Amino acid sequence: MRRETITSVITILLCAALVLCLSACSSTPGGIPESQGAADGVKLIYYSNQEGTELITHEYRLHSEDFDGMLHELLEAFCAADTVDVRSALPDPVRINSAVTGINEIDVDFNVDYLSLDVISELLLRAALVKTLLQLPGVNSVRFTVDSQPLVIDEEEVGLMTEDTFIVPAGNGINSSRTASLTLYFPTGDGTVMKKESRTERYSSNVNKERLVIEKMLEGSDDREMLPVAVEGTLLQDVSVSNGYCIVDFSEEINAAPAGEVIANPETVLYAFTNALIDTCTEDRIIGVRFRIEGSTDVRFRDQVNLDRIFERNAELILPS
Repeated sequence: MRRETITSVITILLCAALVLCLSACSSTPGGIPESQGAADGVKLIYYSNQEGTELITHEYRLHSEDFDGMLHELLEAFCAADTVDVRSALPDPVRINSAVTGINEIDVDFNVDYLSLDVISELLLRAALVKTLLQLPGVNSVRFTVDSQPLVIDEEEVGLMTEDTFIVPAGNGINSSRTASLTLYFPTGDGTVMKKESRTERYSSNVNKERLVIEKMLEGSDDREMLPVAVEGTLLQDVSVSNGYCIVDFSEEINAAPAGEVIANPETVLYAFTNALIDTCTEDRIIGVRFRIEGSTDVRFRDQVNLDRIFERNAELILPS
């Protein structure tokens, strides 16, 4: 765990302890008992494997007997993996701003970098931290916020997470995932045409397939002949489907053309996204796609393509397999 993260958490915990002391000089029914010890003192810390695909638990023996001390210890151990075979499920540059105790719950606030996590990393972090903190005495649920705002995924507030939110079977792999066959398209050649790329991906069951498609295309192709569709750091702000139309909202970085001797035609890039969404997300019966940048359509994509329009599937730009 980085020094600044530890310092931040310690500061917040001390503030939370002070608030608890001022507001509850005596035991409150339903509250978290600060004096309750931790059974035999051994808890499980949930880490990620080095590949970032599943959870691995390591035992940790608590030294504190009061609640705030135990919470601090678990957070410190959670952020700093203790062996070479695992890594913290809290990836850089995500930070914990605070961890505040309520009645039978803990509210954990993250910095805004949490929103840039990919699907799998986000699910691993949530599952790992929730399952770690639920071992504390009296804690029945955990809530995440980002810069003090409720965590929202696919336009739905995540809310309180409990023991039943995540299923971790034998082997510690997260079982709340699905497998999807993706049909992606990437520009190739001189950047005016695209080539199909088929993949099979596992993804979180609480993430829609449209988001998975876009995020995988933003990551780029393994084939060096394929051209990138965006610069590194481009974020998918939002994606939704309504009445057969998919609305995709990118961060402003999408307007920067990737570096290289050959750069994909802006219109080809937009049709690559469109074709991938329509061909993969067949269950949503998408007939057209609208693109936004920072919530606006009143912009020209890379100074060339007007976004105030609906894009439909374009088979003429696809190279034969």
